[in-house]
Amino acid sequence: MAKLRELAPELADVARSELNEDAASRDAIIVAFRTWINEQNYLEARTDDQFLVAFLRFCLWDLEEAKKRIVFFYNYKSKERGLLKSRSVDDKLLELARSGIFATLPNPIGPGGPRIHYTRMGHIETSKHSVTDIFRFHAFRSEIEINTDDNWNIAGVVEIIDFTKIPYSLLLQFDPSLFKRMNAFLEHGIPTNLVATHIVNASRETQFVLTIIRNVMKQKELLHIHPNVESLQKAIGKEYLPVELGGDNGSLNDAMSRYEAQFNSFASYFIDDERFGVDEKLRAANEKEQQRNAQLVSGVTGEEGSFRKLNFD
Repeated sequence: MAKLRELAPELADVARSELNEDAASRDAIIVAFRTWINEQNYLEARTDDQFLVAFLRFCLWDLEEAKKRIVFFYNYKSKERGLLKSRSVDDKLLELARSGIFATLPNPIGPGGPRIHYTRMGHIETSKHSVTDIFRFHAFRSEIEINTDDNWNIAGVVEIIDFTKIPYSLLLQFDPSLFKRMNAFLEHGIPTNLVATHIVNASRETQFVLTIIRNVMKQKELLHIHPNVESLQKAIGKEYLPVELGGDNGSLNDAMSRYEAQFNSFASYFIDDERFGVDEKLRAANEKEQQRNAQLVSGVTGEEGSFRKLNFD
């Protein structure tokens, strides 16, 4: 039997109704996923039940999709050393944890609802924190959430971003290619869904720019722009906001303390993480071998594509 955290009844209902989770087949799919990973000589990955189920849940228990996502996840971490730097919990990460920029609020939006992240852009000191530092923090926090937060994995996440006193020098660090590289990990690697992004306290000029951005987005409904806190309270529910915004959902100072404790408790996890990844040379060799096998099968049977039906991956 798979070793998984017990879900709150409301969250278990979401897993069944929206993610296709079936208790009767769950364990067998997890075993099949682990077996496939162990058979790939180019892939070194974590294979404990709780880690694997995060990818399966995100992929609606489609095993083939989960395989693709976990390969991307580890391939990205192997290739993007420049963005992720070392995988150890260092002083820079702990400094960001204590900075007050980020908060994960203690209560999700209802027992079966999404987790809430809160970001205060005005707390970013560009003399200390670069865009890549902030991305790295997000990547480390996400991996902790893979292992600890079922609401985040099953119901998704709501991002609240406070634009009060956003440093203009931070905006100057963004460029399209960098954004594309960072967004790839969030979109194709991390196993959670972004439910909504709420922007609050943006200047008129920033609101104008954000409105233009929303108009060209594929999923316009994900971006909400609020001129003030009162508008945000109506959209989210006052009780789900931190006390600093007139809510009842914990304080931002407490969130800082929780982050530092979490990062320190996962220090050995991230040191161990250095050994996981994708060997692209072995992967390329495997793909060539598969193509040769496909050609042989096609030549014998006269049926092109029968290699895919044999599922040798």
